[in-house]
Amino acid sequence: MNAIHNHISSEAITGLSRIGEHENFVITRDLNMVQQVRIITLDASSGLPITEQILADESLTSDQKKAALQRYADQIVTRQTDGSYVDFQGRVVPADYEGESISQRDFFQSITLGSLKQMGVAINDSTSVASLIYLLIQREIANIDSRGGL
Repeated sequence: MNAIHNHISSEAITGLSRIGEHENFVITRDLNMVQQVRIITLDASSGLPITEQILADESLTSDQKKAALQRYADQIVTRQTDGSYVDFQGRVVPADYEGESISQRDFFQSITLGSLKQMGVAINDSTSVASLIYLLIQREIANIDSRGGL
């Protein structure tokens, strides 16, 4: 695997397809987490990143390329657990949520191999720690997207 990515919801205005690609994941000193996701817009006909199509298009002038690259530039979205609360299913809720909630950091710290198995993750003695981390990052990209965060 060379990158962690998911197809995410289409761009709201144009309807163009997009990919959310893992950019960065950091665990801070207080054990909160910060995840950055690169949003890449895809060309409707080829399914390739629009920026690649723009760069390869020899019919465009340099000014046209510059304008198009600005319009379709990858976006970096940053989300963090600090100050974020979730219900016991892991859905983000407001800090003043009336039901039971816990900090998102505490929720992530409570995930066990057993709870991953209950989510349908196939884990066995040969499952690498790296593959579990990648899976959790990929799932969180999907979760952020489902909340409208991408």
